[in-house]
Amino acid sequence: MKNCPQCGQARIGEEFKCPHCDVFYSQLDELLFEEQQRLERDTLAGAVKRIRAATDRKQALKRELAAVWRKTPLRTKIVLWTVVAFLFVLIVPVI
Repeated sequence: MKNCPQCGQARIGEEFKCPHCDVFYSQLDELLFEEQQRLERDTLAGAVKRIRAATDRKQALKRELAAVWRKTPLRTKIVLWTVVAFLFVLIVPVI
C-alpha cells in the first residue's frame, strides 16, 4: 500500500506505521511490527541496544542480567552453580 488508509499521506520507505496519524498501513505491517518489537525485547541484540541507549549503562546492564537470570530455568541455574563450585574447588587449593 502506497498511501495511509486513514489520512492518505504517501508511504515513506519501509515504515510500518503512518508517521502522521500513527495507523498501520496493513494488517501484515502490523504483524511485522509486532514481531520486530518482540525480537527487540527478547534477543541479545535488543538487550545491547537498550544498554547502549541508556544514560546509565552500568544500571542498564545490571537490569538486563537480572532479567536473564529471572528467565533462566532452575535446572540450568543448578548446573551453573555446580560448575562454579567445582572450579572453585579445583582452583582455590592451588593458590
